[in-house]
Amino acid sequence: MPLEKLGNHAAAPRPAPQVIAVCGKGGVGKTAFSALLSRVLIDSGVSPLLLVDADPVGGLTSAIGERAVETLAGVRDHFIAEARRGGKSGAADAAQLLEYSLLKALVERKGYALLAMGHNGEKGCFCPANKLLRSAIEGLVPSFAAVVIDAEAGIEQINRDVTERVTRVVAVVDASQRSLDTLRMIVEMVGPSRVGVVANRFSAAETLSLPDGATLLGQVPEDVALRQFDREGWPLWQLPEGNPALEAVRHVAAVLRKDLA
Repeated sequence: MPLEKLGNHAAAPRPAPQVIAVCGKGGVGKTAFSALLSRVLIDSGVSPLLLVDADPVGGLTSAIGERAVETLAGVRDHFIAEARRGGKSGAADAAQLLEYSLLKALVERKGYALLAMGHNGEKGCFCPANKLLRSAIEGLVPSFAAVVIDAEAGIEQINRDVTERVTRVVAVVDASQRSLDTLRMIVEMVGPSRVGVVANRFSAAETLSLPDGATLLGQVPEDVALRQFDREGWPLWQLPEGNPALEAVRHVAAVLRKDLA
């Protein structure tokens, strides 16, 4: 992949970047956490930052106030459709598909870029969506200071090895038993040393029993303003300074950066 075509994000070689995958059961608030973590990292000078919206519903894209005109899955569908019609695009090899996908799907902004997975409409085995996502991440990572992946709900993408290059898996949990069960499966799948846990919507009085070896990165309190922003569909990056949830995520980011230094 000729990264010089990717604009300012393909400058001089960089040290190996931090790659953080945010995972968890659906409904625990992982997308809101991913959005706030991204804002905090950019505010603290981690730039350029690559945001990967790997959930097919595109929650992170909306949460930061962006709109992905093209997605990786959409480009894949285009190639499959062309192949069925006998077009030239159907004969493209994986490298050509990856290059085209990145150029079409990458949304570049000052200080960050966004890559959205999207939802597959076409069925077929031509460069399956998660393989394409893994290849895209591999090609793009060296050009960025850090990467934040808002993973698909549950553990499916970990199971498909999409996150095999991940430096740290951040598992977002709430107090529900299903959420904790998902956490245990994540730890079993990737190993406890790679898993950091964020207790979301926890009160100071609530405690969390972690699987052996997993690390608690911090707790994010229930927050009225965050809930309102989420309900109204307002970009979470517009939460005001001093917001309790935002400040809690700042603490988590500081722990992550120290841990990964």
